[in-house]
Amino acid sequence: MTKQSNFSNVEKTALVLLGMGNEAASEVLKKFSQDEIKSITHKMSRLQGIKMEDAKVVIESFFNDFSEHSGISGASKDYLTQTLNNAFGKNAAKGLLADIYGDEIKEQMEPLKWVDPKSIAHFILNEHPQIQAIFLAHMPSERSSLILKYMPNELQDEVIIRIAKLKDIEHEVITDLIELVERAVVNFSKTTSKNIKGVKYAADILNHFDGDRNKIMETLKSHDERIVHEIEENMFAFVILERQSDKVLNRLIQEIDLSLWSVAFKGCDSSLVSRIKEVMPERTVETLEDEMERKGAVPLSKVNKAREDIMNKVRELSDNGEIDLSLYQEETVE
Repeated sequence: MTKQSNFSNVEKTALVLLGMGNEAASEVLKKFSQDEIKSITHKMSRLQGIKMEDAKVVIESFFNDFSEHSGISGASKDYLTQTLNNAFGKNAAKGLLADIYGDEIKEQMEPLKWVDPKSIAHFILNEHPQIQAIFLAHMPSERSSLILKYMPNELQDEVIIRIAKLKDIEHEVITDLIELVERAVVNFSKTTSKNIKGVKYAADILNHFDGDRNKIMETLKSHDERIVHEIEENMFAFVILERQSDKVLNRLIQEIDLSLWSVAFKGCDSSLVSRIKEVMPERTVETLEDEMERKGAVPLSKVNKAREDIMNKVRELSDNGEIDLSLYQEETVE
């Protein structure tokens, strides 16, 4: 446990929050004072080069202390069954839990929570779809969905169906899974020493934070203006346009020249382009597609500049209260 002595208490707190996920960390931050929030979020944005081994020591220390002082020794099988049912559908993981509850697979997978989802998707790409399904079933549903996003479309459907049909698992398959997890942990331990993307996590948490974000950002600027710029870029990334309301997108289409959209859409995810086209008049869509075809290939620097110009306008409209921008995907209920 001596490794964690190199971290200050603020750094340990930042590490634990980074491991919680955006929404949970945002709720925890509400319990701190304004000064504490400034110190912690500043540290979160600056964390770099954290090795998985060191991060794991800090996280384990936190949960050991929590367990000792709270009297909680672990989740029951009923609790875990309900949790997985909520994530994957009723009884989808019932047989899985019955066979593997209490073993060390999930503990072995713990370091992978720090690894970029795209990298994990690439690593398991050549595995059998059944192994891929069981691997993802052992991950938290939020992480599994991010990994699934980077898998080929034709594989996504098959893997989801296999997860839904999981029942009893043969011993040989469990052995293959353990071997895959061990390879993954060894591979990512060797290839990267800074899997924690502090700036991205800090931006996501601030997006969820319902306190005075502007005051926090102003304070952070006095410490490191460059980091604040990086956080703001992640908070206002081009991809957030996909989750905006029709009302917001209509306003943006009115405010932003079509020629700028035609460049910004080059190489863009088809789902984002389709979402914005949905609210465009049919004739406008035709004009846009003609202009994109006429332009042909466009240098990446020009594409990035067009997206930056669009997001600067988005930020301006948001800051002036002229649009109600959604910076993160909120849960909805019927």
